[in-house]
Amino acid sequence: MTRTLIKGGQILSMDDTIGRLTGDVLIEDDRIVQVAPAIDAPAAHVIDATGAVVMPGFVNAHMHTWQGAIRAIAADWPSGGYFRQVHAGISPHYTPDDTRIGTLVGALAQIEAGTTTLFDWCHNNATPAHTDAAIDALEAAGLRAVFGHGTVKPKPKPGEPHFSTIPHPVGEIDRLRKGRLSQDDALVTLAACILGPDYSGIEVCRHDFQMARDYGLLSSAHIWGLNRLVPDGYLTIAREGLLGPDHNIVHANYIDDEELKVILDCGATVTSTPPVELGPHPVEPLVSRILRMGGRPSIGPDVEVDVTGGMLDTMRASLLGARLYNTAHADKQLAEEDVAAREVAVPTARVTEPPVPTIEALKWATIDNARALRLDDRIGSLTPGKQADLIVIRRDSLAMMGTVDPAQSVVHFAQNADIDTVMIAGQIRKSGGRVLDVDMGKLAREQAASAERLFAAFPIEI
Repeated sequence: MTRTLIKGGQILSMDDTIGRLTGDVLIEDDRIVQVAPAIDAPAAHVIDATGAVVMPGFVNAHMHTWQGAIRAIAADWPSGGYFRQVHAGISPHYTPDDTRIGTLVGALAQIEAGTTTLFDWCHNNATPAHTDAAIDALEAAGLRAVFGHGTVKPKPKPGEPHFSTIPHPVGEIDRLRKGRLSQDDALVTLAACILGPDYSGIEVCRHDFQMARDYGLLSSAHIWGLNRLVPDGYLTIAREGLLGPDHNIVHANYIDDEELKVILDCGATVTSTPPVELGPHPVEPLVSRILRMGGRPSIGPDVEVDVTGGMLDTMRASLLGARLYNTAHADKQLAEEDVAAREVAVPTARVTEPPVPTIEALKWATIDNARALRLDDRIGSLTPGKQADLIVIRRDSLAMMGTVDPAQSVVHFAQNADIDTVMIAGQIRKSGGRVLDVDMGKLAREQAASAERLFAAFPIEI
């Protein structure tokens, strides 16, 4: 048995019973066994966390990790550019090895940024070899991951059916579910990333939702609420009993409150990606809308061709967006009340209520994201019995020096370099600020060769 004692940290447990405290965390093998002000653990390997923040590792609830080798190309594109240049343009030129390299770069970068669990929503897997290459990369990185088996969306050639009419390939789900991703307690597990009611008709929806349920899998779908192939979206799917806690919805910025309420009432989870959504979409991300409805949102970065996949930046964008829209909502209500009371023109209303608390962003990025992936019984909080997925964030850098409140220091001040230690299932993957067991020279050469080949095949207009 291997014992590790993380000693003297400012603990943000994200467990309502344990709360915050200054103290120790004891890990035996891959499990947390005790969280307390002081723990006596003879012969344990000690990590001195005095003055540092100790908390669960971040959970990234939505990212297309295959894009890890072609970052920073799309942030200035107009709406639609991503689909034209990435999905229709460069994506068809990916070989399985390009998928492996992009996923490996992206997954290792997640560890560097303090993420211990990733929902890899893989929709650039044109062949089983592409799928296997992505899984190979996740396993090689040592990250806990939910591999979301998606499908490509090519423009059909003459005589070919449109992708929206093609059910999710059961054969691939069966192969993975009965093969290398058969174990639900493994480090890498399986989900079905389906087209959903925006990108497929009702018959394909029925097939895909039922398929995922038959295999005991979480299903997830990209939803916007515009130009939908099932006009009433999730209302039909809910009426037919296909919508439940085993489904995850991503984006959904344009759906109305009635549909959102049905989704939440059925127990489905909603993941918003504010770092991307706040740019080209002139509507509110769902984080603040879900909060106002009494629900719990989850968050992710989405696409690294636009933004960094790190959860520190994802939390900041999500919290800022939630505060902006919640304050605007409250301001509008106050203004309307003022007009009704005084019968005068609308004044500039002043919101005096506190903003969305900083600790909320940490909940979204840990226990709420774990819940969205149906992993909250295993990860997302420093609860005895759960897997030892945690991070130690030092506070002695110039970026963190002088910070007082641990939650505010992490959400508003911390940088990736401050994340000193990352532990996944009891195994240390980052120590002393460095991701372990990575040949950076080899990885950089592979990434450069992949990007050079892809951009030669389809030059990108930046």
